[in-house]
Amino acid sequence: MADGWYELSEMTSTEFADALGEIRLGLVPVGATEQHGPNLALGTDYVIAHRFAQRLAVRIHPLGVVVPPVAVGLSYHHSGFAGTLSLSPETLIAICVDIARALRDQGLTHILFVNGHNGNNALLNVAATKIRYELGMPSAVAFWFQQASDVVKQGARTVRYGHACEIETSVLLALAPELVRRHSLEAGDMKPVRLEHAFNNQPFFHTVPVPFDEQTANGVFGDARLANRQIGEQIVETALTRSESFVRSFLNDGSAGQAGASV
Repeated sequence: MADGWYELSEMTSTEFADALGEIRLGLVPVGATEQHGPNLALGTDYVIAHRFAQRLAVRIHPLGVVVPPVAVGLSYHHSGFAGTLSLSPETLIAICVDIARALRDQGLTHILFVNGHNGNNALLNVAATKIRYELGMPSAVAFWFQQASDVVKQGARTVRYGHACEIETSVLLALAPELVRRHSLEAGDMKPVRLEHAFNNQPFFHTVPVPFDEQTANGVFGDARLANRQIGEQIVETALTRSESFVRSFLNDGSAGQAGASV
């Protein structure tokens, strides 16, 4: 059991059973094991999700428990680079639903998937919907990039940021600096864009799967050399504050299917 929050993998069965009178929310980190060029370690996304979930658990203690992270996500688009693992969409959704079912059967009332990988977003939304309507368990998804989108934009120094870039590297410096390869940071070696309105940094963009090795020669966007730990801490703090506010309202919301005890 961690100091100041509940970490499921560090608790004994007896300790968890004793804490079930307090715990209502399962915090499930979901990330990826995929390339981040020469800049960041392969586990970047799931480690960010896990460390973020731990910080959130501290803020809402004793209401939440951090579940062991789902370390592989949907990463087909990174498969052109070494070290990338990927689950199928069906498998990732099934894993999330099964975890929710197990937590519900243990007595937890709510679940929050703490995402660390943009490629998981659509599938986690589907999983949360299935959990809410098929299992009757209030469910939601958090993603630091969205909860702190305004601070992210302020901190960005390049047009095409979003992966192993100045933003993600700054966040990793704040949460897991040991995964940053400071001696070998590179800017993105971007390839010419052939599609119009097809990428999320373009106005009026369409959603279209495009392999990363068709967008960047080194697997990197933006410029990680411009990363700054202070910016990373600002992003994390903003996302945590908003996520804490959400969680407390989520647990109190009778319309989500629960009685809404005071927190």
